[in-house]
Amino acid sequence: MSKNVLTLDTAIAKEIEYRIEVGIVKEGDRLPSERSLAEEFGVQRGTVRAALKILQDKGFIQTRSKSGNFVAMKRIDFDLSAYNSRKIIFEKSGKTTNVKLMTFEKVALYGKAAVKMHVEDDTQVFKIMRLRYANNMPIALERTHIMCDLAPGLTEEDVHEKSIYRSLRQKFGIKEAYSESRVTAAYANGLESELLNLKVSHPVLRYEGRVYDRQNRLIEYFDDIILKDKVQFINNEIVRR
Repeated sequence: MSKNVLTLDTAIAKEIEYRIEVGIVKEGDRLPSERSLAEEFGVQRGTVRAALKILQDKGFIQTRSKSGNFVAMKRIDFDLSAYNSRKIIFEKSGKTTNVKLMTFEKVALYGKAAVKMHVEDDTQVFKIMRLRYANNMPIALERTHIMCDLAPGLTEEDVHEKSIYRSLRQKFGIKEAYSESRVTAAYANGLESELLNLKVSHPVLRYEGRVYDRQNRLIEYFDDIILKDKVQFINNEIVRR
């Protein structure tokens, strides 16, 4: 009968992982150097390096060039069964969040763009692109289309450093009721990689869907690019048999 043998690098990785989980070292903290860790655990630096690679692969730490190893930000839960504004999602995860408005324009949709939103050609929308930060780190590129006929007086001020849905509720009485969404694997293009500090073609998550009000009117089509190691998608929907 074979036995599972815990190697030194795995054992060290588990100990550091435990320290992260219980808060001995916290999110954003810099880990001790490889030399310090080797001295603490009484092993060679190569063993420590292997342990750190395990933690990096599992998403517990991230390596910054010439700076060392840091405790990574805990993944943020996106519930696919209930749509919330991105601001609320991040704040519920205990993150400080803000957005940088990149573009705000009124456009007409045609062809594939109209089909994707399930609307007729020449439908007018507000096309908004914002860069989302969590704890001062860029984490998502949010691309939103808001129906002009529901929010004819929407302005840049309504979406800059604010929850778009809070503005829609307060200014137009629009309240989201349900959504249709999906998550797919993607690769960052040039603009996405530049804004999110990634290499071109780096794996990311694409979160897209449509949001409706209680009258089944389309409010928004969203198409976000999110760092895949910063979030996890869950489904809390209760299935009744």
